[in-house]
Amino acid sequence: MLTCLSITMMADEPKMYLLIWDNDNSSVAYALDDEPKITFSDTDLIIKTNNVEVNYPLESMNRFTYETSKNTAIRNLQTDEVTFRIDGESLLFPSLKANSKISLYSLNGTLVFTRIIQEMGEYSFPLSGLIPGVYLVNINGLTYKVVKR
Repeated sequence: MLTCLSITMMADEPKMYLLIWDNDNSSVAYALDDEPKITFSDTDLIIKTNNVEVNYPLESMNRFTYETSKNTAIRNLQTDEVTFRIDGESLLFPSLKANSKISLYSLNGTLVFTRIIQEMGEYSFPLSGLIPGVYLVNINGLTYKVVKR
C-alpha cells in the first residue's frame, strides 16, 4: 500500500474537508483536522482516521476533492475538466491545450509515463504495453482513475 496524503490543519485555518465522490455523484466528507490517511489496495481506496476506517471500491469511485467551509478570496476560478476516453488500446485526448502535462502512474505510485503537450489539439497514448490493472492519469493537476483489462 502507498500512503498518498497526510495533512495536519492549523487551528486558525478554515475548516477543510476531503470529499470522496462515488460514480453516482454522491459524496462523503472527512474533516481534514481528523487527519485522514489515504491508501490504496489493488481494489480499494482506504480512508483511515483516528475514529474510523472505510474502504471504497475503486471501480465505483469517481474522484476525491478538497473543499473549505468558509469563503475564500479566490475569484473567477476556472476548473477546466479535461475529457478523454479509452479508444481501443489507447487513451485519446480529443482537445488538449498547449503546455498540458499528462502523467500516468501505476496504483503503487510509480510514474509510468509523462509528457508535456506543446501544441493544442488531439493526443493519443497507447495502452498496449501496459499490464492489466488500475492506473491514475493526471492531467494538469486533475487525477482520474482508469482500468486496463
